Amino acid sequence: MKPDSRFLRKTLSRFLAMALALLSVGASCTTFKEAPTYFGYDSYWGLFCGCTTHRTATSPSDEASDSLNKVYARVRNDFAGNGEILEELENSFRAQGFELRKELDQGGNTKRLVAIIDGDLSFPTGSSELTPKALEIVDKMGEGLAEIPNTVARIHGHTDTPGSYQGNKILSQKRAESVRRALITRKGIAAERILEVRGFADDRKLIDTTAAEPRNRRTEILISFKGDS
Repeated sequence: MKPDSRFLRKTLSRFLAMALALLSVGASCTTFKEAPTYFGYDSYWGLFCGCTTHRTATSPSDEASDSLNKVYARVRNDFAGNGEILEELENSFRAQGFELRKELDQGGNTKRLVAIIDGDLSFPTGSSELTPKALEIVDKMGEGLAEIPNTVARIHGHTDTPGSYQGNKILSQKRAESVRRALITRKGIAAERILEVRGFADDRKLIDTTAAEPRNRRTEILISFKGDS
């Protein structure tokens, strides 16, 4: 037998022995519970072994939380970058006339962002026209939404009790629509990403009183992950 043939035969034998050894290890892996997929592993070893501990794919809740946290960070940094004084709260921050907070699930993942814009800051009394300060806030929210396109929004308008209920209902609806229109026209947010625009009058008061209460006069932008809507 020629020397090159002996070398080839020896190399092939070693390769087969190594393959059998790896197969025996893979067969003994007790963490594998399902058929492996090629792109679900971070190495060829993970693919060959089939161990689920080598998977790199994130869960839907992780992906949603990551997207919402990016929106939160973007908006917060915009306020800080403009020299706004931020009050740090638990899973939240507050600037003048504005609060943005995270709602967490039981696992500590962010499941929704709630942005609250002060009603007295946002609109002149009895009007649905956004003030320049309110437009700045809505622009910041719009920039966060534009940067993370797998998020969606709901917009809710709220009033306090004084005045007629029907009049407050109409006013709160118009104010919510003004925020929607600003997000679309000023920041290019696709209309289909805004899933709901509603006015509630005083049906969802933060402070349980029939008196005039500034904290009940507000507009909320609720941001969630597109797949969770």
